[in-house]
Amino acid sequence: MYDVIVVGYGPKGMMAAILLGRAGHRVAVVERYRTLYNLPRVGIVHDDILRLFQEIGISERVAPATHFLPHYELAHDGQVLLSNQIEPYASHGWPEFTSIYQPAFEGELDVEVKKCAGIEVHQGWRVTEIAQNESSASIVAEDEQGISHVLEAQYVIAADGGNSFVRTALGIGLEDLGFDQDWLVIDARQKRGILDRPPLRQFCDPQQPGMTMQMGPDHRRWSFMIFPGEPHAQAMEPANVWKRLDRPDGGTPDDYDLVRVASYKFQSKIATTWRMGRIFLAGDAVHMMPPFLAQGLCSGIRDAQNIAWKLDFVLRGIASDKLLDTYVQEREPNARATTIESMKVGLNVNERDPEKVKARDAQLRALQAEKDKGNTAKQLIAFRVPGFSQGFVAPAGTPGAGDVFPQGLVRRDGREGAFDDIVGPGFMILSRRASAVDALPAQLLEFFFSLGGHFVEISTGDSAGVCVDLEGRYTGLMNALGCEYLLKRPDYYLFGGCARAEGLPALVEAMRAGLKG
Repeated sequence: MYDVIVVGYGPKGMMAAILLGRAGHRVAVVERYRTLYNLPRVGIVHDDILRLFQEIGISERVAPATHFLPHYELAHDGQVLLSNQIEPYASHGWPEFTSIYQPAFEGELDVEVKKCAGIEVHQGWRVTEIAQNESSASIVAEDEQGISHVLEAQYVIAADGGNSFVRTALGIGLEDLGFDQDWLVIDARQKRGILDRPPLRQFCDPQQPGMTMQMGPDHRRWSFMIFPGEPHAQAMEPANVWKRLDRPDGGTPDDYDLVRVASYKFQSKIATTWRMGRIFLAGDAVHMMPPFLAQGLCSGIRDAQNIAWKLDFVLRGIASDKLLDTYVQEREPNARATTIESMKVGLNVNERDPEKVKARDAQLRALQAEKDKGNTAKQLIAFRVPGFSQGFVAPAGTPGAGDVFPQGLVRRDGREGAFDDIVGPGFMILSRRASAVDALPAQLLEFFFSLGGHFVEISTGDSAGVCVDLEGRYTGLMNALGCEYLLKRPDYYLFGGCARAEGLPALVEAMRAGLKG
């Protein structure tokens, strides 16, 4: 009997396994392929994902495979219509988004999984059956010799991709949000260093919609729409690939070696059910979105983090099984909003109607002109993932409920660095007053400590035990929310806040009620 079975050993399944295995749970991972994919698919990770890499200790190891993209352009026939500066230091203490070569970070995730004693990885095993009852769930998996194995666990996470066996076997359908386009994806390795190409550009060219981006320090990606009636095999022929790349922001065989050429169907689909009893869908198994905001993988890793910490609390008996319902309540609206925004960007940059193209170009140029004059907000293109309006958050109207908890630089007792490195993870109450502990009655204090919760006093001046807010991120957040006290969840979100010490017991009591369902 395992605590959790994870079906699928891509980045989402790996992350779920790492978080659960490190929490002390027995985890079995089943993957139909014998080896890692070892080719790039994802090209960008966002600041919250880099923060999670920081948490599990791989950020420095994957850094050589990353490349900061300073701006994101929309261009027509090589003329930039609108350029948005990418925030180099965003909410989570990392660049807003960073290009990355996927095999590098996937390899590091694999290392972390396999050095965790509580995790068993079965690669080359194909799941053929799945079942559950009131007390457990089970799978049947066939190994490469054709031998069937039965594995049983309290819960199953299905992170087995867009063609998910688990989703299909459970009879879960997909809601189609209406985006359906065929695209050619070209990945290439540079032969002579980073060339003079746009860091990240969408081609708003009606004759050939597409994009290009630097992908880590040594690779580049292009994507081009495959037109209706164009055979995919023909589009993927090397001669036709190089013909598409014959453009100023393209490349030649003298500049690049082709690493991968593939055709993809860009879709927008969300599963009609995210949870069925003891079985949870995550990643592409539950949502598929166009790549125009580079949020597909990131959304899947957010799924993994969200369900992992909640399963940990349920398995340890700290929380009721009903806490797991908040996985769906939080992640479904979040992923849906991200999918819809990705569709909007895609439909805008891929517009081919001549009149609509003229109107779009004029609108984008006008936005750029206002931006150049300093008359607009900086963020004109980039999409910030929304927080939570329901789920494991304080009642509606509570300041900060479901908002992102940022990461800034702090100093405590002579140590200086990123908040998560200095203070650590878990439940915590942040305050600008040392009286936070005294504000809770003994019973609630005992409960809070039973969660591994701790108190953090935020200040702008040094004194023993106090966390000095070197950038004003936390005091600024408190000012914006009108709160002296913030209650942080184990992930990167706030449960809620309150203005006075008298409100803190009710806030912690609401959190306890949420955990107990």
